[in-house]
Amino acid sequence: MVTARATRQDDDVGGQDEARKLRRRIEYRRSRLLQDAREVSELFAPHLAVLAFPAAGSPTLFGNPTVESVLRSFLPAANGANAGTETADQAAARVAAMRREAGSIKARVAQEEARLRAIAEIVKAAQEEQGREHWWEVDVDALGEAELPEFATALDVLRADVLRRLDKLAKAPKARQRR
Repeated sequence: MVTARATRQDDDVGGQDEARKLRRRIEYRRSRLLQDAREVSELFAPHLAVLAFPAAGSPTLFGNPTVESVLRSFLPAANGANAGTETADQAAARVAAMRREAGSIKARVAQEEARLRAIAEIVKAAQEEQGREHWWEVDVDALGEAELPEFATALDVLRADVLRRLDKLAKAPKARQRR
């Protein structure tokens, strides 16, 4: 009887290994399918939708320009009427405009980050020049008009952080006393 149990347990372990291997193969094939779909859409810019519905878990979706626009363009609506009013070309133009806008926003963000880095360098230089240990001790008269609003914002953030930490420390002993 002990031998039968051991064999049954071995079979269960073997079955678990097989199930694990199957899940890994399915995951590998799903990721390869999505990778191939991305490559095809980048190389040839077709209107492409891939929907994968696994037996367990959430579905995987990929679309170029979007899954919804591809489905609206090529599949009839559920009520038998024509598909959505947006054609594939219109969807592609809309997505291209969104990508241009995202590129413009990225450029503005990079420009703002460079401006803030320059201000930080000016504050650091003033700190070193004045022999101050911390950046918040810098004499504001040494800063220019462009640096003052950012300096004030940084001081407000520092103040809020210090107050938040003080509040946390003030509540910590109360929690220890309740135990």
